[in-house]
Amino acid sequence: MRSARPVTASSSWMERRGGGKNARGVGWRRRHPFVVLGPARGGGESGDFVTDLVGKIFGKEVLADPEPFGLKRMTKEEWPDQWPATTTEWAEPLESDDTPELLKVRPLLKQTQMEKLKLGLAYDANVHGWGSGPFHTQLDGQGAGLLVATSTDGRVFGGYNPRGWLGYGEWRDAISAFLFVYDGSGKPIKSAKVGGSGMAIIDEPSKGPQWGPDGLKINLEAKEARSRLGTYYERTTLGKTLFKGSDPSTPVRLKDLRVYVAVEETELAKNYKPNAFQWQEGELEELRKNDDKDVDGEEPGLFDKLFGRK
Repeated sequence: MRSARPVTASSSWMERRGGGKNARGVGWRRRHPFVVLGPARGGGESGDFVTDLVGKIFGKEVLADPEPFGLKRMTKEEWPDQWPATTTEWAEPLESDDTPELLKVRPLLKQTQMEKLKLGLAYDANVHGWGSGPFHTQLDGQGAGLLVATSTDGRVFGGYNPRGWLGYGEWRDAISAFLFVYDGSGKPIKSAKVGGSGMAIIDEPSKGPQWGPDGLKINLEAKEARSRLGTYYERTTLGKTLFKGSDPSTPVRLKDLRVYVAVEETELAKNYKPNAFQWQEGELEELRKNDDKDVDGEEPGLFDKLFGRK
């Protein structure tokens, strides 16, 4: 059975966020549906397959309509995480960035849902514990997160998870997910998702955070991280791994690891109503209310939560 989370400065912000909480006191923010119609273009080939296809099928007047067939067009301003991560643009700091680390990582969040939101420290491995249990206890249901880790040899690196963690054993799609590392001069280098959105985030309840099968894999219990770039996350000037000069199969040892999430929501998220294919109000909380209970020495799985044990 998981122990109650400690009352620390890094967890106190949760109580100030407002919104729903599940049975473990974890706030829940819903994911948003979207309609991919692409930006409106005036004549000719746009270079975007979906935009061109829609134009050919329904006509160019549909592309010029901001709400075709009553469906509001998706824009980068409102739905930034429905586009691949930018690796050349950087966000401006906010007044709420009151620590050296927040000031350091804020630029990474350009064109993400967290770019203009106040951030709070949801998980600190040195405070809450090095392990998949404490990690998921602190983060499941908290929404998008930015992980920042430091190796014992001083490398600062991590990843952005736009979908957040749930601990249901899912391999989650996320086109805007990215990895990052700071080079020797302190400049951030970002590695965007490649090959489409598939398998961007691997969210296993008994494992630590993972971006793709091999992009960045963190073993919290062993305090180790491995990285291999090129298959699911693009190679950078550093080569085949986030850790320049290292072999992808060789792990780096970790000194600390923290995850930041937003402590507030955008107006779009506040006013959002789920559709029939998403979690409705209270449904996720109901499924997870017995997460900490042990039946016959076994942790109940998702099937058991949905349909009950036989």
